[in-house]
Amino acid sequence: MAQFNIDAHLSNGKRLDWLAIAEDGEELKAVAEQIKRAAAKKFGPAVLLRRWSVMRASNGAITVSMHA
Repeated sequence: MAQFNIDAHLSNGKRLDWLAIAEDGEELKAVAEQIKRAAAKKFGPAVLLRRWSVMRASNGAITVSMHA
C-alpha cells in the first residue's frame, strides 16, 4: 500500500495534489485508486467524477491530482 496523507494536499485553487510513495512493484494505477478512495471517503463520492491525473517524478515520488 502506498504511503500518503490525504489531509496533506497541495492546492492552487484549481486542483488538489497529493504526494505518494509507492511500495516496491506497486503500479501508478493502484496508487491513484488508493488516493481516489481516500478522497471519496473524506470529501464525498462526487470527487470520483472529477478529472484526475497521475505523474511519477524521476525520484520515484508520485503526484496524484484532482482537477476542479
